[in-house]
Amino acid sequence: MQNNSDIKNFLSELGLDNVLNVEQDLGEGYVKLRISEAERRQSLQDIKSVEDIVIELLRNSRDAGAKNIFIGTKKIEDKKRVIYFIDDGKGIPKKFHDLIFEARITSKLENAVRDIYGFHGRGMALFSIKLNVDEIKVVFSEKDRGSVFFLNIDLNKIPEKKDQSALPQIVELDGDLNIIGGVSNIPKTLVEFNLQNPNINIFYGTPSQVIMTMRNNLKAQTGNAIFPKFNDWENLSEYLEDNKSIKSSYLPILTDDYLVLSKILKNFFNMEISDRTIQRIIYEEFKPVEPLDIRSLMHVSSSNKAIISQKSKDKEKNKNLPLFDEQKLAFRFKDDEISAIINITNENIKKIGSKYLVEPEGSIDFKRSNNAIQINIVLKKV
Repeated sequence: MQNNSDIKNFLSELGLDNVLNVEQDLGEGYVKLRISEAERRQSLQDIKSVEDIVIELLRNSRDAGAKNIFIGTKKIEDKKRVIYFIDDGKGIPKKFHDLIFEARITSKLENAVRDIYGFHGRGMALFSIKLNVDEIKVVFSEKDRGSVFFLNIDLNKIPEKKDQSALPQIVELDGDLNIIGGVSNIPKTLVEFNLQNPNINIFYGTPSQVIMTMRNNLKAQTGNAIFPKFNDWENLSEYLEDNKSIKSSYLPILTDDYLVLSKILKNFFNMEISDRTIQRIIYEEFKPVEPLDIRSLMHVSSSNKAIISQKSKDKEKNKNLPLFDEQKLAFRFKDDEISAIINITNENIKKIGSKYLVEPEGSIDFKRSNNAIQINIVLKKV
C-alpha cells in the first residue's frame, strides 16, 4: 500500500496538489478543508516571533515538571538564531522523539493547562514550531532524564526583537509585582514566565555560559565527589548505559577532560564549542549565569515606589570589563603535578649547589596566583 507521501507526489505530478487538503467542494470557489489542513494553517499563524517559540518551549518544560531550564542561544550574522533548550523534566521516550512534532500528539490527555498565554495541551505547540523554523529536533531525552532541544531559526522568516540585551523593569506596589516597559524580547519573555512560575529556575546565556552553569550548580549542590570523572569516552558511554537516572543537565560535570567534554557537547547537546572555550569552562575562567529570579532583578527603594533592575545597574557598572577578566592558568596544574616539578627543581639545585656548598633548606613551598605559580626556595650552607 502506498503511503501518503507517494500519493501526494502522484497528485502533484497531475497538478492536483490540493485534493488531499479538501474534505468537501462546496462550489463557486468554496471548500471545506480537512481537519489536518485547517490545523496546519492555524499552526503557521501561532508562531509569529522567536519570543513565541520560547514561550511554547517554556510551557512544555513546565508541564513536564521541570525545576531547572537552561537556555543557551547565539545569533549568527543577524540572519539566524540558534537555541539550545535544556530542562530536567520527565523527559521523552526515544520512540516519541519524532512523533511529538506531529499535529495533535500530546502527553496531556487529562491535565491540559490554561494559563495567561491560552490553552496548552492540544498537541500543536511543537508542530507549530516545526512548521515555522528551519530545524528543531530532540538531541537527547529519555524518561526521567530531562530533554535537550536544538533549534535553528531563520530570522528572515521568524523575526525577533532587535534589542535582546535590555532587561525589563519590575515594579512592586501593594505587594504585587508588575513588569513595566522594556522591549518584548527574550529576556522579558523569560521574566514574565518566571513571574507566573516562580518555582522554576531559568538560566539564560550563551551556550558556553549555560554549560558552565550546569557544572557550577551541581558542584554547589553536591560537591565534586558525588559524580565520577571520566577521561575516556568509552568508559563514560558504558557508565551512562548502566545509569539511566543521570539527567541531561548533569552530563557536563562527568569529566574534566576537554576532549571528553567536547564529545558530550556534540553528542548530547548538538553544540560545537571550540577547544579553547571548553578549557575555559573546565578551569572556570568566567562566571556562570544566575537564575532569572524576580527578586534578584530588583532593587526595592524605601518608598516602595521606585524599583529598578539590579542587573541593569550591574551591567552598567561592569560594561567595560572583559568577559574573561582572569584566566587563572595556574589553577590548571594539580598539586601532584606541581610537586613533581618541584622535586625535579630540588634535585637540580642540590646538584648545581654542591659546587657552591649550598642546598635547599627544608621543603620547597609554592603558591598559585592567577596566572603564576610562585615557588619559594630557601637555601642554606652545606
